[in-house]
Amino acid sequence: MSVQKPLPLSVIVCTYNRADFLKQVLESLTVQTLPQRDFEIILIDDGSSDATREIAGLFHSSLPMKYFYQRNSGLASAKNHGIFAARGRIVLFLDDDDVTTPTLIEEHVKTHRAYPQDNYAVLHYTTWNQSLTATPLMHFVTEVGCFLFSYPNIKHDDILDYTYFWGGRSSCKRSFLLEHGIFNPIFRFGCEDIELGYRLSKHGLRVVYNSKAVSKMVRAITFDDFCRRLIKQGRSQYVFSTLHSDPDVYKWAEIIGAEDKWNAIKDVYHAKIKSAKALDKIAGMKLKYSMDLDETTKGLLHKAYWWAFKACKIKGIVEAKEELQQKAHGIEADRNASSPA
Repeated sequence: MSVQKPLPLSVIVCTYNRADFLKQVLESLTVQTLPQRDFEIILIDDGSSDATREIAGLFHSSLPMKYFYQRNSGLASAKNHGIFAARGRIVLFLDDDDVTTPTLIEEHVKTHRAYPQDNYAVLHYTTWNQSLTATPLMHFVTEVGCFLFSYPNIKHDDILDYTYFWGGRSSCKRSFLLEHGIFNPIFRFGCEDIELGYRLSKHGLRVVYNSKAVSKMVRAITFDDFCRRLIKQGRSQYVFSTLHSDPDVYKWAEIIGAEDKWNAIKDVYHAKIKSAKALDKIAGMKLKYSMDLDETTKGLLHKAYWWAFKACKIKGIVEAKEELQQKAHGIEADRNASSPA
């Protein structure tokens, strides 16, 4: 009986109710320069109720793909499902709203060949797809405030720490995960990647940045979308801080002084969010009619973005802390009530 040789790379795509975007992602994977015999697609459907299954079926003849459905359990759980289903020596995590350039997978493989040690991961570059108009907000969160990525702070071939083990654009050796740890399913959105990276750093994790490997986001971001995202991110950061008693974690998660910061801004939070949204709308209208933003407007807009996005994250941190404390108090009250007098 012959033993099946492991594939060089498995692309793990976890998706939830994004059938239209997923179709574009899978189409982009059909034209990779790496031969299809050398990679596979592991598609994890995290309980979608849209046409995700039907979209996946369209690509069974054009991609070496395996489709798996699970009850909605969150991103970390879906990624773990993908890890266990994969056959590749390398696993590449790809977002369900990022299309790939033709050389993406090949570039990941090249970098892993240059750094064959198990503890080396690879980070690729992500930008906006040419089909989108990059709004002032989209430019700000990626290139100025770096609330989404921080590519302006790194350069090609940099060897980085665990805080750059970014989900949806990183690959690593599957054996390293199986030996030292997988994603914590407590995280449904946000921090699942950095928390795992932190644990893997105890075993020597290093992340190599390859700017020649490129994916492109096909989903635009609005002001309301991003505020909701950052509130969720703040909540996840607080959970991260409860799992590891480490000053470095507290600093990265922005936990220190969060309650004091929230108390200082909570009374003006809604008014300032409304003001920032109004400025964002003005900037969007100017872009729509091909009008340049003057420096004064741009300065006010960026200041409003900074305040709003930092405030949203702080709000999420404090909300998560309060909820966990209330839950703990409820458990303690139930325990006391059930104890014999």
